[in-house]
Amino acid sequence: QEKEARWAAGNLNEFETENGIGPVTEAVQLGPVDAALAEQGKAVFVQKCATCHYLDMRKTGPPLRDVTKRRTGAYVLNQVQNAELMGKLHPDGKKLVAQYAQYMTIQGITPENARQLLEFLRSEVDKPALPAEQQPGFGTPPPPPDAATTK
Repeated sequence: QEKEARWAAGNLNEFETENGIGPVTEAVQLGPVDAALAEQGKAVFVQKCATCHYLDMRKTGPPLRDVTKRRTGAYVLNQVQNAELMGKLHPDGKKLVAQYAQYMTIQGITPENARQLLEFLRSEVDKPALPAEQQPGFGTPPPPPDAATTK
């Protein structure tokens, strides 16, 4: 609660500003992409993320192919595990909410799922863009308009 009060007051420390707010409070050490985790992450992406995200184009949410070039691993992990507070209290999260006119839906992402997603996104970052019909999860309908609001 103390952290949330500090975040609500806009008092993020340097780590939180760069790496997001949530369960990840230390830099994430990343080695080579773990192909097995990345494959699991693709399945999680299709199941839990493709409703709102493509890799290469805007859907309901922003495209994600280059997210690991723009954000740290810790930021990505915090975003997917703490979407509500990131959207409400983190300066960059608030900008995304304003830009996309909605909060990221809470998907019940476990720490294991989050790491799988991070590996999937890392595995895709330098691949060429694909047309919409070849995007992972293509054809997954967007959520109804009220589903993107937080509780």
